[in-house]
Amino acid sequence: MGVGQGEASGLVSAPDCDLLGEAIDLRPDFFVADEFEGHLEIRMQRGGDYEYLSDGISIFVADVAQEHERLGTPVPLSAEAGAPVRMNLYLNERCPPDRHRPPVNYVAVSGNIVFTAIYAPEVDDNLLIAASFDSVRFVDPSRPAERFAIVSGALSFLYNRGRPAQRFP
Repeated sequence: MGVGQGEASGLVSAPDCDLLGEAIDLRPDFFVADEFEGHLEIRMQRGGDYEYLSDGISIFVADVAQEHERLGTPVPLSAEAGAPVRMNLYLNERCPPDRHRPPVNYVAVSGNIVFTAIYAPEVDDNLLIAASFDSVRFVDPSRPAERFAIVSGALSFLYNRGRPAQRFP
């Protein structure tokens, strides 16, 4: 679990972390997807640690059967609650939040993602999840002009059902 290929790089502005239009390269090496009742949550990040300790991108697909039907078609990204696909960028390793520094957890407000394969168990037995995104704009909704990122990337990995996570012995 967690093995795949991907890339994500661009520019980030997070003044609280002294990142002002800085180039970033997430170098993701951990890929995971959780499917539940037709929804799919995908994460690509550096390292297999918890999200609150890592840098990465999460992608929420509201209806995998719908996205399976439109493979290869650009899907517009939005922060709206009814959006078919939503994305978040988090930089909790590079810029850990503390009492005086808000977390870098930005939401995608524009750009597109194109799925070329998606795990949709109701309609297909394909286990491959593959997508690319270009010039996705992420913002902190409370300060979008100051706290933002523009990121492009891609991911490709096989969905693998594993043992349920056990956080405590």
